[in-house]
Amino acid sequence: MIVAVMKHYQLTPVEANCPICYSRNAQLLWSVDSEQAARHYVSKEAEPQRFKKLADHISNLWQQKTCNVVRCDDCGFCYSYPYTAGDDKFYDLAYERSGYPTWKWEHQLTYDALKDKRNFTLLEIGAGDGAFIRRITPELTSQTNVLCTEYSNYGRGQIQQLGLNCLAVDIRSKQFEPFKEHFDVICMFQVLEHMDRLDDLFQRLNYLTRKQASLFISVPNPKCIEFSELNGGLLDMPPNHIGRWNREGFEKLGERWGWFVENHAIEENTFASKAELFLKYRFWREGQHPGTPANRISRIKNHNLSKLMTIGCIGLYTVSDLPKLSRLRAVDLGFSQWVHLKRKASLEPE
Repeated sequence: MIVAVMKHYQLTPVEANCPICYSRNAQLLWSVDSEQAARHYVSKEAEPQRFKKLADHISNLWQQKTCNVVRCDDCGFCYSYPYTAGDDKFYDLAYERSGYPTWKWEHQLTYDALKDKRNFTLLEIGAGDGAFIRRITPELTSQTNVLCTEYSNYGRGQIQQLGLNCLAVDIRSKQFEPFKEHFDVICMFQVLEHMDRLDDLFQRLNYLTRKQASLFISVPNPKCIEFSELNGGLLDMPPNHIGRWNREGFEKLGERWGWFVENHAIEENTFASKAELFLKYRFWREGQHPGTPANRISRIKNHNLSKLMTIGCIGLYTVSDLPKLSRLRAVDLGFSQWVHLKRKASLEPE
């Protein structure tokens, strides 16, 4: 079975532990079991052994068979419950390595915020293959002022070829203890939505940063996620994504740990790009259903034939989904959001 296509969220009251405001009051959006979650990442029909290993490992991560996706009644933060992030084994089973994005919208906003500064110390967490950092150094700061983290062997190798130090460790680990009050800037692009233990994270961010440091974060836009989920597109599936951030979430967590929101923005994408992405999500979601045309197409081994059939199937969706697609003209349905947090003078958590 897979999670049924929804037109509305369930919105039944449940108890959970909000990682942002600690409220126990929440509304259930949808539930998923480990096999349903595994289908999001791996085709059971095409790769049954890998699928079973992934489903079993997801159960181990959750310490149970099921997971709820809920919305906090008090701060509006959406999160998976259990609030447990994927680990290295999960990502090895769930994904095959693909190319990293090049220069992105959030990279440009961050560059614009930093372009008048020089010789600052910078940590980029989850730096991919260095798309952002190769523009920052040596133009704005020297290579010796920069440290990156990246788990991917490929990405880490690309960064090291730039002459930069790159570690395959969690910043909450002991290996970061020598960097107390070392960084002026920390960047996390499309990383925070994957992370649990938020208080541990912000405690470590405080430990690593200097006074008046800047923290730049980008995460998916929750309104874009909601549109996809309620119109037959992909679900925002745990344990890959476990939190949907909004401005209030950044403000509340920042206030507790001594940071304030300096700037916040939602990406403005073209209607064509939003429609293209949604139709791909629609095809991939349909492909999770055994026996559907999309599912059969996804198992075709001939690349050219599979590509041709995929285009045809998406073309049919385009015609049937025209009323849905028209709603993507809304400006608040961009792909990502970006926030610039500034450190307060005092960092004692409230």
